[in-house]
Amino acid sequence: MNELANLLGGIVGFGFDLIGIFFRVVFALIICVVALFKNRNPFFWGFATFLFPWIGILFFFIPARRVVVRTYLSNNPAFMGKDMCIGSIMALSAIVAKADGAVTADELKVIKNFVTTKFHIFGDDLDSYADAFNYGKEHPDEYKEFARIIKTYYGRRDIIIGLAYTLVSVAMNDGTISEPEDTIVRNIIVELGLSVYEYNSLKNSFNSQGSGTYSQFGQGGFGGFGGFTGFSGFEGFEGFGEGYAGTNGYSGPSQTKLTKKYCEVLGVDEDASMNDIKKAYRRLAKEYHPDKLASEGMPADYLEFANKKILEINEAYEQLKKIKGE
Repeated sequence: MNELANLLGGIVGFGFDLIGIFFRVVFALIICVVALFKNRNPFFWGFATFLFPWIGILFFFIPARRVVVRTYLSNNPAFMGKDMCIGSIMALSAIVAKADGAVTADELKVIKNFVTTKFHIFGDDLDSYADAFNYGKEHPDEYKEFARIIKTYYGRRDIIIGLAYTLVSVAMNDGTISEPEDTIVRNIIVELGLSVYEYNSLKNSFNSQGSGTYSQFGQGGFGGFGGFTGFSGFEGFEGFGEGYAGTNGYSGPSQTKLTKKYCEVLGVDEDASMNDIKKAYRRLAKEYHPDKLASEGMPADYLEFANKKILEINEAYEQLKKIKGE
């Protein structure tokens, strides 16, 4: 009889444990949604809440992350009453588009499609950022401030990489990149927190697939929304793969050069430990995962770039394991 009572007690206790886990998961998901609205890391806060539910309760009292904007910008009519991050993206895009002297319709199409896809802004709402775009054209020296605003607000590297890809696409829209465009895009991307190597990787993806095919994204699907009329008045990895074929026996480039190249792919120092290399590999594999990017609505040519990048990341990781004897 006692054994039966213990069994029933165990079953009831297990049931309560399952119910507790269920409510923890639901509460953690709620916190993830709230974190998104507060521009906080949803994965960190959701996981922390699942482990310690009291953290989720405290999270409701944590303010949303705000971007500190210089007064001269926040009081400027071009940005007043608008999302400052989107305004900064428009301004940076204008700086890049104007770098070669003129803004073309195709460059505007690239910019329009990126903002529409990522922020779901259409018609008159999109047109309202025309002044921010024009401000960027007239104030190219302020790219650091716009980059700071974007980087502060968007802590996720995958969003920054997507923006960097768009800026390179604007610069490469005519199939080539001029020296002024090359300089300003590289400087902006570095200010956004990416490396020169990553910039060269993005640029090389266009050299290998032709001119900026990103401009094709949305043709037909977005062609009729609002006409983008507010902009109608606007002014009109180098060396990637070298020696890779012979890396099994480390013929061709020296092992030192290969180590340097593979470490650049993963964004780690040449003397990085294998543990640091693994962390960098996992982070990059998540950032460039094609399924994740596809779910975020990124265009086909960006997914193609991500697929190539994943191959490079995997190769770099495997070769560094061999070089370091792991």
